[in-house]
Amino acid sequence: DVNMEVDPGDYLCIVGENGSGKSTLMKGLLGLIRPTGGKLVTADELKRTGIGYLPQQMRVADDTDLVTECGKAFAEIIALEKEIEYCTAEISARTDYESDEYEKLLHRLHDATERYHLLDGDNRDAEVEKTLLGLGFKREEFNRPTSTFSGGWRMRIELAKLLLKRPTLFLLDEPTNR
Repeated sequence: DVNMEVDPGDYLCIVGENGSGKSTLMKGLLGLIRPTGGKLVTADELKRTGIGYLPQQMRVADDTDLVTECGKAFAEIIALEKEIEYCTAEISARTDYESDEYEKLLHRLHDATERYHLLDGDNRDAEVEKTLLGLGFKREEFNRPTSTFSGGWRMRIELAKLLLKRPTLFLLDEPTNR
């Protein structure tokens, strides 16, 4: 019997005993589990811009360095770069300038380039640096393997990735418990 409304700018803290359902509620908000009763209604803005979730059990990859791991937050930008590269190569190799396929490639390139700039793809390295420095990492640690960081610092790596994704809603499951 939970009813709640979260407005933009609200900060909420859900407190309860172990096993009382706090993590289950978050998983319901994420759509990982379905409610056994009632309904969950989320705003269109939230559906579009997403929910950032920092779980109790972290999943930091141990096969990469700090900056590379944080760069994973930009999966859409990386995919757009590949699309731009592909379209550019295809366009430069073709001579059928009047064909429908050529025109479709031009539109794909335009759409990918526009989305890339909308997401501020050119500034991702600066965003990673600013976020890591803001969370207390030092520049000399940027190429350090993630496997060498302690649990608390690994939580900060996940938090950095979450911040870099810029979701509308942040769900932090026991963030000070590390």
